[in-house]
Amino acid sequence: MFHVIRSALEAQQDKIPGLLHVEVGRNFATARRAVDFALICDFENRDALAAYHRHPVHIQTRAVVDPLVEEHWIVDYEL
Repeated sequence: MFHVIRSALEAQQDKIPGLLHVEVGRNFATARRAVDFALICDFENRDALAAYHRHPVHIQTRAVVDPLVEEHWIVDYEL
């Protein structure tokens, strides 16, 4: 399942304007509150992030990933 999720998420790179980098990692921690994997995406700016959520490629990606993920948390921040 992880390889399907990772492939779908990484396939967005170079297909969505303003999406600069996609990184997907599997968590090896076994703590009770550990999550299964993390997704880190770098965007040119906030407008690119907003456009990403509406982009057809991202919508197609969600159609693959969402049924495989029970829940997820999102953190948007600027460096």
